[in-house]
Amino acid sequence: RNKAKNIQEASARIVHEYGGEVPETMDDLLTLPGVARKTANVVLGTSFHIADGVVVDTHVKRLSNRLGLTTQSDPQKIEKDLMALVPEDEWIDVSHLLIFHGRQVCTARKPDCVHCTLRDICPSADLV
Repeated sequence: RNKAKNIQEASARIVHEYGGEVPETMDDLLTLPGVARKTANVVLGTSFHIADGVVVDTHVKRLSNRLGLTTQSDPQKIEKDLMALVPEDEWIDVSHLLIFHGRQVCTARKPDCVHCTLRDICPSADLV
């Protein structure tokens, strides 16, 4: 119920405050109901090709920890760690690649380490 309510309220604000155009800045997007950094990064990267950060969803969180890219559990801290490691011009692509890899190969319950292209550099390959 909250999600539907937030979508309706955010849509109304976009119409009334932004003339029906989705805002193109992190600060503006974060003022919309239900929009946090993950959603704002997805919108900016996918719709406007603006790299303002790295999308951190459940897949990115899991892979970042398994690959030893972070030891954090908080999405904002993980994002900060990834932004320090990955060049800014690759933030959008790395977000998509990590999400895809997490969905298809490095799944939560049964990661397919045998067929993983990152196996040789993954510190968790033989542990999960």
